[in-house]
Amino acid sequence: MKELLTKLNEAYEILSKLSGGHSGEFLSAEEFSEALKNKIKEIEKGNKKAIKEIYYWFAPTCEWDDFVTENNNELGNTIFELLEKYK
Repeated sequence: MKELLTKLNEAYEILSKLSGGHSGEFLSAEEFSEALKNKIKEIEKGNKKAIKEIYYWFAPTCEWDDFVTENNNELGNTIFELLEKYK
């Protein structure tokens, strides 16, 4: 779980520097970033449901891939694999 939280925080740091765009339920990178920050807090508090809620955000060709550059796809893939273990 520690590795997952570390990677999610890395993802948040990347997202927090982006703006604009849209994907799925998010109308901007700022909105996605804020939602991710809130889910990280929930996971840190032991809310396993939050893992299921963010699972598809990091699935290939979903929200994460829509907002970040190809350079960050590997991080998204790693997070997705970790989420699969805990989902």
